[in-house]
Amino acid sequence: MLEPNNRSLYTSALTPPSGMIFDEAIATTFSLDPTALLGVPVHLALLAGNHKTQEPDAIAILESMRRFSDKITVYAQLGHLSAPSQSGVLNGLLASMVYEVTAPGGGVFHPKLWVIRFTDPTGSEPPLFRLMVLSRNLTFDRSWDLALQLEGRPGVKNRTMNRGLSELIAKLPELSVNKVPGDRRLQAKRISDEVRKADWELPSGFDSVSFKTIGLKPGAWSPEYSNKMAIISPFCEEGALDRLRKMTSSAEVLISRPETLTGFNPDTRGLFSKCMCLHEAAETQDGESCGDESSKDTIGLHAKAYIFERGWDTHIVVGSANATNAALTNAKNVEVLVELVGKRSKVGGIDNLLGDDGLGEVLEEFIPPDEMSEVDIERKDAENALDEARNKLALANLRVRCDKSETSSEWRLSLTGELPFLDGVKQLKAWPITVPEQRAQDLDLLQPPKAIDTQLGIFSPAYLTGFIAFDMSSTFSGLSVRFTRNLPIDGLPEERDAEIWRIVLDNHEGFIKYLRMLLASYDDELSSANTKGGWDYGFAGSFYNGGELLEDMTRALCHNPNKLQEVDKVVARIYGSTDYGTILTPDFLQTWNVFRKVMEDNNG
Repeated sequence: MLEPNNRSLYTSALTPPSGMIFDEAIATTFSLDPTALLGVPVHLALLAGNHKTQEPDAIAILESMRRFSDKITVYAQLGHLSAPSQSGVLNGLLASMVYEVTAPGGGVFHPKLWVIRFTDPTGSEPPLFRLMVLSRNLTFDRSWDLALQLEGRPGVKNRTMNRGLSELIAKLPELSVNKVPGDRRLQAKRISDEVRKADWELPSGFDSVSFKTIGLKPGAWSPEYSNKMAIISPFCEEGALDRLRKMTSSAEVLISRPETLTGFNPDTRGLFSKCMCLHEAAETQDGESCGDESSKDTIGLHAKAYIFERGWDTHIVVGSANATNAALTNAKNVEVLVELVGKRSKVGGIDNLLGDDGLGEVLEEFIPPDEMSEVDIERKDAENALDEARNKLALANLRVRCDKSETSSEWRLSLTGELPFLDGVKQLKAWPITVPEQRAQDLDLLQPPKAIDTQLGIFSPAYLTGFIAFDMSSTFSGLSVRFTRNLPIDGLPEERDAEIWRIVLDNHEGFIKYLRMLLASYDDELSSANTKGGWDYGFAGSFYNGGELLEDMTRALCHNPNKLQEVDKVVARIYGSTDYGTILTPDFLQTWNVFRKVMEDNNG
């Protein structure tokens, strides 16, 4: 059953099984924090290179992005990318990984999953898929969530149980508001085809698994009639609860947030034998203080699960869908659900869920307050207006344009397109997420809407990006919202990435550190391997830090020349930047030309 003490880190799913390496991944989420996404390739790079540091610096992040940004694709709900708390040029490199999507039924794109493909570097074993079906988003939230992790290998035949999952993955590029490149489209098709054939290893005690996607086609989710039912859902609506109640003989318990349960009338709460919520201490994650008001949305119950008892079996359905009309009744949202079935004697049932070995220790019975707090109608209307303004701005036809400055080596970054009229908004600011918010520009709030061509600032090439943060302040005092759009960008200079590398590496010592990191992903025994070939490398005996980089490059030349091809790409990239001489010193270039000559001779 569901055990609150059995916890895992998000990044643990990225750790390859013994003898395998990360190949590629697709993720879906409703909301996305770019900083949280930045941690994914960093974690993979640390695993690949056996680095021990827990706080990688910008050089480590740059290397991780080089290795993995073209292998990870994330699809997130349009208008729900957060503005990162920290700016920096590395944020601009995330743009190629993120695609904003919408739900075809008019709701929201809400599934939360990771599909990760691992491969055997020797080629002797078939690929392994690790699937994570989650209730949480790709953010730093500290809420109570559920995650199901499965592993499996593709077989020969399509499996009916995988159809819903496979169809969702295949459909992702079509849901994007911006064009998805061909390689990302092929990735979605490739993974969809293999997942359709996957044979999953089931958790102990369970006999079957199946997947259901809601919102891609007409039709709501209709569970089979059950003897008993329990629901875990932080957000609920009366119509969906009433519909689910009719599908069971006994609605045992509804576990939700106190504010959700408070909003129901007694008849709705009376549909269930019990209504429960988390203990106040559990709401703040082990009793930890929340700190500031802004963290309240990131704590408390966020898990979603539906438990049914039918005959001798227990059916556990987990995933992204709340018990709301948009998710379950009208099927406007795109959601993903996975159903596990097992004998109750082996996996437990609803009584176990509520017992001390389940969630019982963190739950308490909901007691309605004696007096209902008054709803601030004016504030509620302002919140609704601000939410509508966010949606209109997210759907606006906007682009970013880069223009070379006539007087310097810098570039003008402009926001173009049509800005809609935003009712209830008194101020709108925008800025690229590569720079601090202090550089934000006010945008004219036009009525009626018309075309705009607004300069966001003049920047060096490294800071140019289509990732634009928006901050909207309501006419209601103290109410605002901010989010990021990944907008199409025109005229991005070819030297942008080279300038990012130059800024991050900063100087020759940083460059050497980066090269050693790039060459470090070998087994430890290589450090003692004898160099073969007999050619003289004494010309660089005094080269940086006792010749340690030279030794690394020499081992690479003998054991993995492809690594030196990567070094060559880095050198070429930096050579294309301005001021490259502070990084590529004459001594290094002389040494590197010798290595290039040897590689050319070996290839010839």
